[in-house]
Amino acid sequence: MLKRIVCLIGATVGGMTLSQAPEYTQQYTQRLAGAVDELTAIIDQFDADAAQFGLTRDEGLERYQASADGFLAERGISMETVFARHERLSTQLAELRTAPAGTQLFEIARYFDTDVGAAALEDFKPAVPLTVVGLGYVLVGLLVGFAVFWVLASVLGAPFRKRRSKVRLSRIERRM
Repeated sequence: MLKRIVCLIGATVGGMTLSQAPEYTQQYTQRLAGAVDELTAIIDQFDADAAQFGLTRDEGLERYQASADGFLAERGISMETVFARHERLSTQLAELRTAPAGTQLFEIARYFDTDVGAAALEDFKPAVPLTVVGLGYVLVGLLVGFAVFWVLASVLGAPFRKRRSKVRLSRIERRM
């Protein structure tokens, strides 16, 4: 009886925990979209500044790299980092938006950006899942939580379990 109660508690904890996955995914996606928008604005400004002097993006970066001024050379490296991060985050955002329902969490795990993830977690507020995907995560969480606690209760309770097989054998032997 105690094992079943412990397993039901585990199922509840698992369901409550995993039910938050769709909400975290949504908040992560919103943060990711904001980061992409901000990087796009920076890149657009760089491109506009380069175009003002008749340069392409690559030519503007080459000017930075060719400069004898250490500050300008480092600024060029920073801009290359911005371009690379924008490309990476834009790819993730596009894949998140086109991923089938319920699989976005796996897409996040595949491309996880620690800055975006930490910011999303910092402002994360638990929410009640009112979607089919949210219900699916609740059900999986219930099953996983129940199974994990069943195994733990079985392993941890094994030394305290009565040996019924020996008792049955001794009763059968007495009857004979």
